[in-house]
Amino acid sequence: MKKAYPIDHAVPISKTIRAGDFIFTSAFGPWLFNPANLTYDDAGNIIDDGTGNKSMGLEEQIHRTFGFIKEALAVADCTLDDVVNCECWLTDPRDFVPFNAIYKTYFKADPPVRSIFPMRFMFACKVEMKVVAYKPLKT
Repeated sequence: MKKAYPIDHAVPISKTIRAGDFIFTSAFGPWLFNPANLTYDDAGNIIDDGTGNKSMGLEEQIHRTFGFIKEALAVADCTLDDVVNCECWLTDPRDFVPFNAIYKTYFKADPPVRSIFPMRFMFACKVEMKVVAYKPLKT
């Protein structure tokens, strides 16, 4: 059984999908953007995501990203306690230590497995995450 929970947004993706006992989220950063508001340079690179959030600090971006992840899990009746896998992207490897300090406040007991990757294609945001949760269907 598969059930999708679409994003009410201009991007054609689901925010969350339940497949059996597993729940998968899309990758979220600290804000949503509308593709129609993107600005490109002459080479086709995105130079502005149109949100006006370029000055938002790393700590706020991390907390807001967790907020979107929690909302995405909630539509499938899950919480961060159900997360078994977390994939994270940072634009700057020097942000690992502050990211990790905040991350561990969200996963205190039995933290999920985690991977962290460097990423340049994240518009103006510094962090992005997606998770997989496990929550058996009630029968």
